[in-house]
Amino acid sequence: MISKRQKDIVLSLMKVKEPVTAEWMAKELGFSDRTIRNEIKELQSQCSSLGIIIESVRGKGYILDIKDYEVFEKEFNSNENEAIDENKSDFSVQENRVMYILKRFLLEKGPIKIENLEGELFVSKPKVQNDLKIVREILERYQLKLVTRPHYGTQVEGDEYMKRLCLSSFMLSRNSNLIIESNSFHVLDENLFEKIKEIIVKKVNEYKIEISDIALENLATHITIGCKRIEEGFVIESLEHDLTGKYPLEKIVANEIVKEVEEFTGFKFPQSEINYIIVHLLGTKLIHKNTLKEFSHFDELDNIIHCMLERLKNELNWDFHDDEEFIQSMTLHIRPAMNRLRYNLNIRNPLLNEIKRKYPSAFEGAAIASRCIEEYLEIEVGENEIAYIALHIGVALEKMKTRQKRPKRVIVVCASGVGSARLLYYRLQNVFKDEIDIVASTNYYQLKEYDLSSIDFIISTIPIKEVIVVPVQVVNTFLGEEDIENIREGLLHVKKNGEKSYLDESRVFIHKDFGDKESAIRFLCEELYKQKLVSKDYINSVLERESLAPTSFGNLVAIPHALTPETEDTFWTICTLRKPIEWTDKQMVQFICLLNVKKEPNEDDLEGMYKRLLALIENSATVKKILKGKSAEEIIRILNDTKLI
Repeated sequence: MISKRQKDIVLSLMKVKEPVTAEWMAKELGFSDRTIRNEIKELQSQCSSLGIIIESVRGKGYILDIKDYEVFEKEFNSNENEAIDENKSDFSVQENRVMYILKRFLLEKGPIKIENLEGELFVSKPKVQNDLKIVREILERYQLKLVTRPHYGTQVEGDEYMKRLCLSSFMLSRNSNLIIESNSFHVLDENLFEKIKEIIVKKVNEYKIEISDIALENLATHITIGCKRIEEGFVIESLEHDLTGKYPLEKIVANEIVKEVEEFTGFKFPQSEINYIIVHLLGTKLIHKNTLKEFSHFDELDNIIHCMLERLKNELNWDFHDDEEFIQSMTLHIRPAMNRLRYNLNIRNPLLNEIKRKYPSAFEGAAIASRCIEEYLEIEVGENEIAYIALHIGVALEKMKTRQKRPKRVIVVCASGVGSARLLYYRLQNVFKDEIDIVASTNYYQLKEYDLSSIDFIISTIPIKEVIVVPVQVVNTFLGEEDIENIREGLLHVKKNGEKSYLDESRVFIHKDFGDKESAIRFLCEELYKQKLVSKDYINSVLERESLAPTSFGNLVAIPHALTPETEDTFWTICTLRKPIEWTDKQMVQFICLLNVKKEPNEDDLEGMYKRLLALIENSATVKKILKGKSAEEIIRILNDTKLI
């Protein structure tokens, strides 16, 4: 059986294209070099049954090759969720023990004696005590606590509603699309779960309302959990929020779902349990499209959306006030999002990491916009919700870029006469239409007479020997398919304002020692304050942004930054550490790039800069070189050599 640690090692190897050393993986995963080597040795002995090969490359490290994707998927996906099954779990791994203990406390009717847990887990009392500390921390997130009574044992005390939320979050395994895994049905009744899904789909179709697949799974899950708890005698007494006179659509749907569930199960749902279902309906997009405008004026949505539009315009210079599609999609999304936050409903975003990596500027805009919700509700929004908002902002940004896209200014150089030049001119106009603006068509010898400062690209039928700053693409007079592809590729890589360097030796710090991320961030902000580049309060803005969503991206890299742009120019502040530090959720960091963005940034500038940063994040070989760099000059040279800045 594959352990959690071995799976983490394989996933770490999957992220890289070149061999990595045990030392590198040890830093990233927080284990010792010896542990990594021993685990890889064990994996290598099982390779044939796992569909993989882990090759040892002398002097370079290890590299993974997946030989059989079907076997690999089966082995590693099934293993992902075995931690909560006591018959299969490896209790030498603390995470598995914690999940087991949490499940026991949440599902048990009476107190549990700690010595019983020791026997069930085959571990010592000190280990169980350490595990219980983590269990207590998890329960505290849901305002639940462990209470011990001498001679009786220990049990969870707190609100039944919160117990169910905790149960859903930690006890049910979901795949990458957040669909409930089959091995979770030792906690839930699978037949009941499927029947409840049928009932929900029937009602959704009947009322012509929309619900996503993920929302359907979540709603069915919570109703199934409700049935199990009612059967065991645990009923929600009352909800903190008064639903009287509110949410007529959700009440109708909830009552009709409950009626059919009662007929199928024989259970009787009290009003408090029906209210529980109404709350979960409020956390989905159960809104008929025709009622969208009515809702936006009926409740607080109008103010929230207006606040978001103003924040994005004032702080990032993105004006979406006239984008009706964006406003409509945000209106549809924000109402259930606010209800999820009000009622502490858990939401997981399967695309979270991908959105953060691929659409970083949209994610930053979403973090800024989410403060409108946070200030209104006085509740922390969290990065899963922020990532969903980022999707809508990403679409709006793409549309904005399309509208604002300036055609590239081009000069055509043709040496074979006026007729050929005109033929090439019209062919280019026909193929590239709005992509290029042909400023002039000229002979080779006359090219030097032109001011090239505003020219983006030159298309020439003959090689140009002189060194000029503008990119040149040589083509045939009678433009062929290969010529067209080459021009298209060349236009794609045209830099509007030339290459920009975001680094200076005075803002590169190497081989520092810090115990935690706050110490590292504080040091970098203080150094910038000494250089009179930021205000004294800059540190507070950076820490506030970090509290919204962690800025570690894997590969030992973190990119902290201020919540809103406030420097006079955009630049990076680099810091390498002697030893990795834990940034968040066991994610280790050894390379820190404090990103400082100028006031009123241009979207193209931001996008280009983020692309370079992401290229760095994906390139573990470059990160390794940087961490070994012995001077600021060397680090800047490494970055320049890899064409990342």
